[in-house]
Parts: sequence; structure tokens; C-alpha cells
Amino acid sequence: MGNMEEEKDSGAHKTHGQHESGHEKQVEHANAGGHGQGKAHKNHVQENAKTLGVIAKEAIKEKEQPLHEHLMEISMKRSFLIPSAEIYGASSGFYDYGPIGCLIKKRIENEWRRQFLVRNGFLEIETCMVLPQIVLQASGHVGSFSDPLVECKKCKGSFRADHLVSQQTSESVQNANAQQLVEMIKKYAVLCPNCNEPTLGEVGTFNLMFKTNVGAAEGNTAYLRPETAQGIFLDFGRIFRNFGSKLPIAVGQVGRSFRNEISPRQALVRMREFTQMEIEYFFNPQNPKMENFSEIADVKMRLGEDEASAREMGASEAVAQKIIPNEIMAFFMANQQLFYERVGVPKEKFYFRVLGEKERPHYSLGNIDMEVQSSFGWIETVGNAYRTDFDLSSHAKFSKQDLSVFVEEEKKRLLPHVVEPSMGVDRLFWCVLEHTYRGKSAQKDWEWFDLPPCIAPYDAAVFPLMKKDGLAEKAQEVCRLLRENGLAINYSESGSIGKRYARADEVGVCYCITVDYDTLKDGTVTVRFRNDGGQVRFKIEELAQKISGFSREGKTSLQ
Repeated sequence: MGNMEEEKDSGAHKTHGQHESGHEKQVEHANAGGHGQGKAHKNHVQENAKTLGVIAKEAIKEKEQPLHEHLMEISMKRSFLIPSAEIYGASSGFYDYGPIGCLIKKRIENEWRRQFLVRNGFLEIETCMVLPQIVLQASGHVGSFSDPLVECKKCKGSFRADHLVSQQTSESVQNANAQQLVEMIKKYAVLCPNCNEPTLGEVGTFNLMFKTNVGAAEGNTAYLRPETAQGIFLDFGRIFRNFGSKLPIAVGQVGRSFRNEISPRQALVRMREFTQMEIEYFFNPQNPKMENFSEIADVKMRLGEDEASAREMGASEAVAQKIIPNEIMAFFMANQQLFYERVGVPKEKFYFRVLGEKERPHYSLGNIDMEVQSSFGWIETVGNAYRTDFDLSSHAKFSKQDLSVFVEEEKKRLLPHVVEPSMGVDRLFWCVLEHTYRGKSAQKDWEWFDLPPCIAPYDAAVFPLMKKDGLAEKAQEVCRLLRENGLAINYSESGSIGKRYARADEVGVCYCITVDYDTLKDGTVTVRFRNDGGQVRFKIEELAQKISGFSREGKTSLQ
């Protein structure tokens, strides 16, 4: 909001019953003093609002745009996203988060911290983004972190060879090497996307890491990290010693990673700089049990080799059938299921894809990804990997340091095994936008986002009904009070109250608080709920508690 004031002139979340108190009275929409209501704020908005499925089929008929193009326009207009270095033409694969997008992104990250780290008593660290070459030689990134590259002999454009083959032929490119890709390109006369001619050359490999040099002297090669995980492995020994010298131990990190993609595309789906939320769970391979597993044992998930074959089963059942390798991975997957539902992705729109043996790294004992339906198709947003002791053993070998630990129960030293749940923030952010987007309807003549309260950019917005007669000053007083209680509050006094409600809806704010003339008389304010426009009055002194309670409940409608 703020600068967005210049821009404008659902049933997905559980609704809880209204909490009555001596200071509450429900306000009728049409005849009991509601602010800025009428047709645009009738009940049951979510029943008529257009959902992702409708939008995808209609392809935004009004503008004849695919949903992802329309959402990118909205995202830039409402300060969700800004192409990086836009005034210089911008480079593909780099996006800044604007004031509203930054707030939503940080709330997604903090919600992840709350559910995965704080609730389980796990540790969090922040490691360097520049890593010495030897670290990434040990991890295998220097030698094998690459994509197949093909160059057009005519226009000199560079492209992902496997992408071109899969897009223009029916051939499977899974695990295809450079020579096989060359043969497919020649066999099917695969065209250069720029020239639209079969002018592609030989296929080579392109390492995806950003290379740099540390210090003034040449030869001290380093790279921007391609993942946050390696920093955790490097710090494991000291963390283990400093925090009890006992397994299991879990260490998480939220941070930026970098991959020099050949052809970044699809908005936030394929980026060159992105944010990851990762945990490395170190445990004794002889004891792959998970504390508190019983809490999530019955959480239902859809699992399969692809979306068509995926079937629903509980976490404990999936472990018993050896679909998930152990309780540890199942624990994280069940929490991912709950997390995605909580931040606004409907459970029928994602599933866990169980990777086959040929798709997994040689050292892995299990890889299971989450894929989410989007207007780009099914996209991977989460990776779960049972990495065994590969990383620690490799770093021990290259560093010549002993990274084994002493296990008291067995009276011996061993290298811990690792389960790694890795989640991408940017892809999740995009999926949330797609699945919470609501088009214009009979009830709301504007496009809006049905964001859950836990990730909405503000806890609430505060508006004076008018600027005059002391209403603005009183509204600012209410705003300060709520902020002092730890709530993130947007304040606006520009435009009609109806337009301010619309601007709040457009960025996903769940509650609008209006200071009116009754406020000056009895110290009560109106709280408007985003999804159905319902209004109720509260005493100012109980506002912070009420808003916090509604947010915890996920309440976005009065009824």
C-alpha cells in the first residue's frame, strides 16, 4: 500500500465462529452504518470469485493473457516484484522484491522458521555465500554441476540443449548425455528458437556456478554458493561440539544461492539468484527414528512416480511400505504438507514425486520432491534427500579433517547420516500468488489475493473515515497502539474509504480498521474482514488481542 495508492482509481481458508463479547456488535452491510460497503462487499465472496482453475481455462479472456503473464503485471504494479536493474534493461533471472513482496516473502520465511525450527528446537545458522573452490570440488559441484549447452551457428545464441529437444520432439531427455542430445538434434532437425532454422551446433557442458577470485592475487578461485547446504556441512563439527556432542542434531538456514542458468525463464520459477530454506538433520544411521513422529503419523500426503499415479496415504503407512525411506524424512514431508496448506496452496494442487533409482544420485537412499500445479505446468518446489554420509565423508577427505563423532550408546565413532529437506522460497512465493489470486466478480470489482493471515503483508490496515474533525489524529493513535503491540500496520488516509478497502484487498490484507465519528464518542472502531466484507465493532483497547486471535485462527470472513 503506501505508493500503491496511485495505482487504482474464498473459501480456501477455514472460517471460525465469531467471538462475542460485551463490546462487540455485528454491523449489517446495507442498513447499519457499514463503511464503503454495498454490492462490492456482500457476503460469500469466495463462492463467486474466480479461482486458479477457472482463470487457467479462460486464460484471462479480457486481455487474452496467460495467467502467469497477468500475475507478473499485477506483481509489478502492486510492488510485489521489480525486475532487477530495470532502468538498465534488466537481466533475465534476477528479481527484486518490492515493499509488499518483501513483507510477504519474509513472513513465509518466518512461518517456516516457526514450524520447522522453533517448534522442534532445531538450530539456525547463517553462512558465507562465497566458498573456496576446494569446498565445491569436494561437494562435486565443480566437476558435475552443469547443464548441456548448444550454440546456434548462425545467431550465436546459447540454449539448454535438453530443453530444446524435449520441447520440439517426443524424445525423453532424462539422463541423456551430450552425444545423445547431438544425435537427437540432428535426427529431428531441432530448430534454433531465434532463427527458426536447424542451425544448432555441437552440445557441450556449462558449469552453473558464478566464478570469482578472492583478493588481489590471481589464482585464489572461489564461487558464489549454488546451495546453502554446504555451509552447514562445513560448520557441523564445531556446532556438534558446542551443542552437546550428541546425535541427532538439526541445523537450518535461510539464505541466498546462485546458479548461472543458461536460459532463465518462467518468472520466479527459474532464477539466477534465489532463496532457499534448508535443514540438515544429522543422525545415527543405526537409529533412524524421529522424536515426535507420532504427532504427524496420520498426516495424509499424495505420493507417486508422477501426478497421475499419486495416491493418498498417511506418513506412517508410507514408511511401512518403504515408499519413504525412514521416519525422519516422513516427518519433514508431513510438515511440508501442513506448511503448504497453511500458506495458501490447496492440497489437491500438489503431490510428492518419488524419484526412481536412475534419477537419484549414486549416494542417495531416497529422493522425494514436491511438485505444485501452476500455470507453467507442474513445477518442483521442494526436494527431500537421504544423503547418507556422502557430504561429511567427502569434506573429511578433501580437508583431511576427522568429521566423525563419538556415539556414547555404541561406544564408537561414526560419520552421521543426513536427511535434507530443502525448500525454495521464490517458487513457493509464486505458487502462493497463483493459488490465492481471485479475479473480479459480482461482489468485488477488483482483483485481489486471498492470502492467509500468517503471510499477509500487514496484520491490519488502519483508515480514518475522513481526514477532518480529528479522525486522522485518532486513527494515527490507534495505529501507534497496534504497532506498540507488535503488529505490522498499514496506514492510509488517501482516497474514499471504499477505494482504500479495495487497495487493501488487492495486496491481501485481511483486516481493515476504520476510525469514524462513533470512535470519538464511544472508543470503538469498525473491523472489516477481507473475504466477505463483514464488519464488527470493538473497543480500541481490545483491538490488538482480537486481530492477533483472528490471525492465529486464519479467520478472513466474519460469517
